[in-house]
This record gives sequence, C-alpha cells and structure tokens, in this order.
Amino acid sequence: MIVHPLRNNYWSRRGYVTGTCMYHSGIKHCYINIPKNASSFLRETFKDTGWKHMHLGMNMDIDATVVVLRDPIERWVTGIAQHITSNILGKDFGSTHYLENNNELVQRLIFDQVVFDDHTEQQSWFLEPFNLEKAVFFYCDSNLSKNLDTYFNNRFQLTNKPYVNVSQDQFDNANLVEHFKKLVYNNKDYQNRLRSYFVRDYDLIHSVKFYDAR
Repeated sequence: MIVHPLRNNYWSRRGYVTGTCMYHSGIKHCYINIPKNASSFLRETFKDTGWKHMHLGMNMDIDATVVVLRDPIERWVTGIAQHITSNILGKDFGSTHYLENNNELVQRLIFDQVVFDDHTEQQSWFLEPFNLEKAVFFYCDSNLSKNLDTYFNNRFQLTNKPYVNVSQDQFDNANLVEHFKKLVYNNKDYQNRLRSYFVRDYDLIHSVKFYDAR
C-alpha cells in the first residue's frame, strides 16, 4: 500500500514512525505493535526471543501477522494519562498540580480533541499500511499471554514472563488513570464522544474473530 509521506511522519514528533513492526524469520510472523496494547511488554519479550525490529517495506516473508486490539475507551484512558504524564507535566508540576488546576474548560478541550499522540490515536490507524489478509487477532485482556502462548505452542513462554507496566506503576500516571476513569465512566456525554471518535476501532473489533485458547 502506498502511504502519503505526511501520514508517515504524522506522529514522528512523538517518536512513532508509520510501518513499525517486529518480525521473526524462523516462524515468518510479523507483529504490529500498537501503543497501549501491551506493546511494551510484548516488544521486550519478543526482542529477547529472536524477533527483530523492522519497518514496512523491508524484506519479510510473512505467513501471518499478529495484531492485538483493546477496548478503545479503556485504551484511551491509559493513553491520555500517559500523554499528560510524558508530554505535559514536568519539573515542579505533577499530577497533583494538574488535578488541583483541572476545570470544566480543560475537560472540554480534551474531549473535543480526543487524540493527542500515538497513545491516543485510533488502533485502526496503525493497521492501515499493512496487509491484514493473514492477520491473527488477539484481544488485550487477562487471557492475552495464555492465548499467545497457545498460538505459538509456548515457544516464547509469555505466561512465565513478569508483566511489568512501567507507566501504570508510575505515581503521576496511575493518579491520572484513576482520574480519567472516573471522569469518563461517570459521564455519558464523554463516553459517547469517545465512542463516536473510535467508531472505526469498534467496527474492527466487532468484525474480526479473536484467537481464544479456551
């Protein structure tokens, strides 16, 4: 697929480049890492077990493409918290200061824009450049590691790896996750705005069959 150069660099200022993936030559599998979908955990695990960081257009003989999808609102809550923690807060201004200064105008601006970086972008956006004819979809929940282990015949032993969510364990990030959870799940208007913006993600989730080892 030909992708316009502007799209290629859309989130490059935040460190993401379109077409980023990982590849294992032995099993000919490509993994499309979508931010906030257990991507840090999977990248580290795969890196230690023979997967290589690649980019769309490099020479890859692919038998199947691994895609992990997540509930869009749940993902957005963790994504906006990480965006604010990483890109807005700074020295002498942490999450406590943010919450003290939070007001309705701030909330309206956030829910008017919705997307601020690659952590809050639509999941379907990351998949656009890739051929998904041979895609195998996994849902990001408590069964993810077990499902991946079963699919890969326990080759990478993900269930034996300690799952460490660095951003979640960080005070400011965890503080903001709780704030946005309460904000979104107690406000139908905010929920509807998010559902409306992420309609493509919901359509994708409802249209695919997820691998389930149970």
